[in-house]
Amino acid sequence: MFTGIIQERGSIKSVFKQGDALLIQVKAPQSAASLTKGASVSINGACQSAVNISDDWFEVLATPETVSRTNFQYLKAGDEVNLELPLTLNDPLGGHIVSGHVDTVGKIISLPAGGHGLARDAESAILRISFAKEYSKYLIEKGSVSIDGISLTVFDIEPNAFSVSLIPETIEQTNLKYRRAGDNVNLEFDMIGKYVEKIFNNDKESLSMDFLKQHGFMR
Repeated sequence: MFTGIIQERGSIKSVFKQGDALLIQVKAPQSAASLTKGASVSINGACQSAVNISDDWFEVLATPETVSRTNFQYLKAGDEVNLELPLTLNDPLGGHIVSGHVDTVGKIISLPAGGHGLARDAESAILRISFAKEYSKYLIEKGSVSIDGISLTVFDIEPNAFSVSLIPETIEQTNLKYRRAGDNVNLEFDMIGKYVEKIFNNDKESLSMDFLKQHGFMR
């Protein structure tokens, strides 16, 4: 479990295909120092297990399912990635609850500074993302979304697009500093909405409008 507060920006050292899987090596001294073999780490919002660890790098083996659902399929040496270690019981929940299970890949529609990265000196910057409209049911105005593992607040929602506002600190400390229009980003939508949808779909009779009225939730 993660919070969407990025702890380190790593750099991809290598990406090797192993069948339909990918062996990904990430240079990240801070994260490598804290990891043990088999431990979890979020890379661009996707929860992975460390299979090899050195002084300043670690490796993960991304399964075909992960590759197909994330922007790992586009990774190459030199790319910057967002890293977060799992939440512990002593940590503050600074962002929102992020499972590390990416739902889909979105695409950056627009960002400031003419496509040369996000402006560092601005008070805020607006990032707009397009995505498959089947996921729009999980977005609400001022709700949360994870973009490449970053917990951000959503506004200006359309059936297949939404915007988030970025403060300079977020820009500087994450891979959004290097993003451009057309880049692919990992999206994980708020899991609370998914659980609510499942409850209503699987138990429509008990959670009908009549049930809610009978028990004082509606008039």
